[in-house]
Amino acid sequence: MRKAIITFGIILAGVCSAGSISLARTTAGPDMRDSYSGPIDPITGEPIGSSEDTDEDTGEVVEVRCTDGSVYNRASDTYTYTFETGKVECSIASGMIVTGEVEIKVDGSSTVSFYKNGNKIDKIPNSVTEPGNYVFTYGDANHTAQVMSFQIIKKKTGLMNQYIMPEGFYVDTVEIDGTEQSVGYSSVDMTQEGFYEINYINGVTNREYTLKVTVDHTPPQVTFKGLDKNNKAKGPVTIKGLEDEDTVTVKFNGAKSSLGMNNKLTESGKYTVTVTDEAGNSVEKRFTILIYLNLSSTLFIAIILAVIIGVCVALYITRKRLRVR
Repeated sequence: MRKAIITFGIILAGVCSAGSISLARTTAGPDMRDSYSGPIDPITGEPIGSSEDTDEDTGEVVEVRCTDGSVYNRASDTYTYTFETGKVECSIASGMIVTGEVEIKVDGSSTVSFYKNGNKIDKIPNSVTEPGNYVFTYGDANHTAQVMSFQIIKKKTGLMNQYIMPEGFYVDTVEIDGTEQSVGYSSVDMTQEGFYEINYINGVTNREYTLKVTVDHTPPQVTFKGLDKNNKAKGPVTIKGLEDEDTVTVKFNGAKSSLGMNNKLTESGKYTVTVTDEAGNSVEKRFTILIYLNLSSTLFIAIILAVIIGVCVALYITRKRLRVR
């Protein structure tokens, strides 16, 4: 009966708190106990297993094996992922999302590949800061395995609807525009716009992290003046409502082009225009500008007519002279 009560207490404590707790658990009898201090699985109530290496001189824990297989070093504040032919050391854990610099160090680089948004980076740098999805893999032509991955986002983004916690991490607190929100254990819903401050913790090491980011899901509020309801124009098309931070990409008859002066497009042909704001939200517009007489066309026709008239006048004068003779 006593053992059953203790086991129930362990499970209840685990459900109530995913942080570090102290408890006694019966192992060989009611009077023989071990002391456990560490994270508790909220589902099973069992301690989350990890192994620790201590400094022989100070007795302090220096390295901790995490649930994703990495080794966290408290002194360097880094995670090391070891595989058959080398290792990757990183300033953040696999699966984390950050807005700043990520430091990396690779041993065994001959078998390691580093990708950003699916594109291989030939020379692996010591750190990365550009927004993107990053992945480390190792192997050869016959076999490739993923080592770890992470994501860097802008401090203002519309590309996130949810933050799923990395393996072994749990959500501590979430604030949106300074107001504390109810939280889930393993993910944060980010469909609401606003300034987020997400505090989350590595359940094994108790290392705390904070993600601060502004979420903006509103696409650019632009209009295309000059188009009819069928997305056709009989003259220039002007893009209205562009912000300073917006970027505009233009394809004209399938080829890359650019926006003209005063945000106008004047040439006759088929267009695909994409407007992207600083948060990564975008709108796309496809339309056709029909053949029409613009200023340059009018000048060209006028020059052609002038040449034709001049030739006709010259022929007339020449013939008249020939008749007189």
